Amino acid sequence: MKLSQIALAVASLSVVPAFAAVGSLTALYGVTPANTVYVSGASALSGSFANVVGANCTGGSGNVKSLTINGSTSDGRVTVCTTSSTDGQFAGPFAVVKRDTNGSFDGVGPVIDQSNLTKWADVANCDSVTLQCGLDSTTAIKPHAGLTDVDTNVWVGMANTGTLSIPVTDPSTTGTVLNGGFAGQGFGVMVSESLYNAMMVKQVAEGRLPVSAGSASCVAGNFTPGACQPSISKEEYAAIVDSQNFAYVANGALSGDAGVINLCRRVETSGTQASSNVYFLNNSCGNASPTKGFKQPKTVDLVNSPSAVAFNSSTGNAVTGNYDDFGGAFGLFEGSGTGDARNCVIRRNTGKNPNNVADALGTYAAGWISLENAPAAGWKLVKLDGVSPNAVQVKAIAATDTDGNVDGWMADTNQRTNVVKGYYDAAPELEMLWPSTTPYGTFLTSLKNTFANPALVSLRGVFQANGVFTHAGNETKVHKGTRNGNFCAPQALAE
Repeated sequence: MKLSQIALAVASLSVVPAFAAVGSLTALYGVTPANTVYVSGASALSGSFANVVGANCTGGSGNVKSLTINGSTSDGRVTVCTTSSTDGQFAGPFAVVKRDTNGSFDGVGPVIDQSNLTKWADVANCDSVTLQCGLDSTTAIKPHAGLTDVDTNVWVGMANTGTLSIPVTDPSTTGTVLNGGFAGQGFGVMVSESLYNAMMVKQVAEGRLPVSAGSASCVAGNFTPGACQPSISKEEYAAIVDSQNFAYVANGALSGDAGVINLCRRVETSGTQASSNVYFLNNSCGNASPTKGFKQPKTVDLVNSPSAVAFNSSTGNAVTGNYDDFGGAFGLFEGSGTGDARNCVIRRNTGKNPNNVADALGTYAAGWISLENAPAAGWKLVKLDGVSPNAVQVKAIAATDTDGNVDGWMADTNQRTNVVKGYYDAAPELEMLWPSTTPYGTFLTSLKNTFANPALVSLRGVFQANGVFTHAGNETKVHKGTRNGNFCAPQALAE
């Protein structure tokens, strides 16, 4: 009798998912294929999206597992809830597989067309100890939903202007559900620390920045955001990214010397790049007759440029993306992921190209990045038209006070305060979309509503748009106004 009980106990252990270390999501966590949701798009929002998924897990964060793809989040991630969804969509464990490859566009076009995508997390090959899954580059899967930094109309417009080489189907002809204007995210100009220092020195000499801030001097190496943080104008960054303007990148207007300002941008399918096109080049918003008030961004031409190359980390390169140094005159990189573009900026500090190879193009680089990303070694955010994305002005206090605000500035680690106050308008409102026939409508609606609820999420760089929840009472999370989901529309204050 006792031996039989022991045998039964051993047998029961073999079907408990928690004891497996390597296997499928079903074996590890009890997640069935029917409870696995595939979402493509917006790499800039990937971390925030994982938090939103977790907020819809019964029992809270203790029941949430976040898995990378082969130890990296460049291609996406997997968020597992080991209990159930709070909205009743899933009565048992569920998972959301987020795909980042190609950025926001793959959260739009393939969702509208319901076309297959490859390069997802391999949910049949995961590890519950290292918290990672493999990469499946062959299995074709239709995304259940998409996430984009800018609204679908921008993608349709970019295809019309030729900025996007991929056609976009009109979503009204396919029964696609579009949800925009509920939340958004700020973006900022990132620069190499070398360029940051040069800009600071130049702007101090011009009287645009103070010589010192409190007890600190505004000199090279002072990367504290606020008083000493250098500024770039909208016109200056537009000149860097404008396809017809190559003279500006080496004329010293930013740095004070002849150093080349190399550009580290994202691929054409990235919502980060799309937001840059709209904000700085009026593309595609200005594509109206007869005005045609838009410009094209600089791009890498792999077909016609003899100096253009394609890098791929899967074949041993340091980054994935396209690069052209235009015969040694100017470095332009189109990174597949946010991390690729960020590494391009970082490597410039030591005079290296994105693939970590030394060249003669100096140590200056600039790029455009979502404010979900916190500055780190090698790259920093600068002010845009004098407004900081990660510091706010406060009342200056006496030097004898101890709270550190003697210079009248305070760091904003949430990187959204000036956005929600309406001072910093480089902030598109995101969009979620899914086919009207999806069986996951309840859950997807819950995710959208979670993004919009300041009581449920507080994510760096992400804000809630003025709507159901207003700025009053939510002064650090909800915007004073809204674009109603249309990034081509001005940000109009509602309170």
